[in-house]
Amino acid sequence: MGSNLRNDKIHDGGDGASPGKIFIGGLAKDTTLTQFNKHFGKYGEITDYVIMKDRHTGQPRGFGFITYADPSVVDKVIEDTHIINGKQVEIKRTIPKGSNHHSKDFKTKKIFVGGIPTSFTEDEFRDFFSKFGVVTDHQIIRDHETNRSRGFGFIVFDREEVVDDLLSSNGNMINMAGSQVSLVKLELASKELVLQKLLFMVECALLYSPSVL
Repeated sequence: MGSNLRNDKIHDGGDGASPGKIFIGGLAKDTTLTQFNKHFGKYGEITDYVIMKDRHTGQPRGFGFITYADPSVVDKVIEDTHIINGKQVEIKRTIPKGSNHHSKDFKTKKIFVGGIPTSFTEDEFRDFFSKFGVVTDHQIIRDHETNRSRGFGFIVFDREEVVDDLLSSNGNMINMAGSQVSLVKLELASKELVLQKLLFMVECALLYSPSVL
């Protein structure tokens, strides 16, 4: 089935993630749900799919989620390079609440945070996650012309265990000042992947326009 949400709340049984669920980032803003579903449907049966949209304007926010009936499909999807609507996208595995299985697949100190309240300052963003561990770096992605928040960013902790504990306890959703925000573990396994991640962040910064805020 398809979803067409106008905000960052994900409804999939209450735990924020399932073993067959993946995060897709860097989507071209004119990507349709049909293109999205058709591309990932080649790998296996899809039980849910969504392209996240701004709650006020309905404009796509450049990332979404796919859930497969068979969790083993995820490994194959992650191995491949994906180009949708002429643009290469970023694929990440999500982690079910209360499960340590995927957290053992790789270690990282960095997470993607989506759906940040647009009123949040950098200090408030850092202080929120400081409750879970020592934050060594943080960034809310902002429009390069207006400096307004685009509603997503990144947090880096001093220890990998903090990320594992955070996601194990909360899954991929957490309450931030009354808003449900999504958390995605970012894997950095090589210099090439680090470079790809930096390029992805630049893509995200260029993807949005003030009209989606």
